[in-house]
Amino acid sequence: MEIEHIFKVERDNENQAFKDVGNKMLLWHGSRLTNFAGIMSQGLRIAPPEAPVTGYMFGKGLYFADMSSKSANYCYPTPSNNTGLVLLTEVALGKCHELFHADNNGHRLSEGLSSVKGLGSIAPNLKNAVTLDDGVVVPMGPAESTNVVNPKGYTLNYNEYIVYDTKQVRIRYLIKLNFLF
Repeated sequence: MEIEHIFKVERDNENQAFKDVGNKMLLWHGSRLTNFAGIMSQGLRIAPPEAPVTGYMFGKGLYFADMSSKSANYCYPTPSNNTGLVLLTEVALGKCHELFHADNNGHRLSEGLSSVKGLGSIAPNLKNAVTLDDGVVVPMGPAESTNVVNPKGYTLNYNEYIVYDTKQVRIRYLIKLNFLF
């Protein structure tokens, strides 16, 4: 894939309503082209009825990744329609509940927890991360093995970050991609 355009996004209502629970990261979110009119006008929503369901491995929430390739999969490009859109979104994760496996009740967080992190076997090394002036951590660098193994079976390939409150996200960038087939 290659980047065609990057657009900075500032949605007033998101800035005013943003719920900063700490542990902020700049994370990727991918979706079908047909979903972006709603996303840009109304913000990211949890399980909007007009959007096709792609699964709720950790319950109904907003899903993000620290690797662009993970989120790019949700653009569903084809050789005849190779354009896709992804977001770079500021996500206030707060304290994460880390899981090795699917949990459809992920949204039922214990007191003091603000998000779920599905632990993947491949991720950017956080030693390479950059922290912006506003405290947002940007995962960077090549993918490396995390040495994470689910002792009970299937291990996720990539980290997944899930929040269950739309006020914990703020869209920062919209990126237009061309997928190379």
